[in-house]
Amino acid sequence: MLELARELGLALANSPEFINMKQAQGAFESSEAIQALMNELNEKRDRLIRLLAEDSADDLEAVSLTNDIDRLEEQLRESPLYEELVAAQGSFSTVLNAVNEEINACIGGSSSSGCAGDCGSCGGCKH
Repeated sequence: MLELARELGLALANSPEFINMKQAQGAFESSEAIQALMNELNEKRDRLIRLLAEDSADDLEAVSLTNDIDRLEEQLRESPLYEELVAAQGSFSTVLNAVNEEINACIGGSSSSGCAGDCGSCGGCKH
């Protein structure tokens, strides 16, 4: 059984969706502009957390930091590299969900396709 799991893992690792996701991830992580944006975003988040933990937190600074964080997150979401990464992750997630549904159907679990794994009344699937 472990050998079959290993084969499935290798097949997933060689799937176009996984390869595309890894390439998008590499492009995202190697972008100096994205890394600068992420660093600034993380610094602002850390500063906001520290500020809110203080007894005498400056409300105006907290609002300013929150606005900065919102602006930086929007810049990140608008980045083509970010959009490509999210799309690639979604595609690979779809593959993983399909694999999980197939496994569930084969072991008699429920499936979103309505197949319970019992082929007695269904001639269309291969479970």
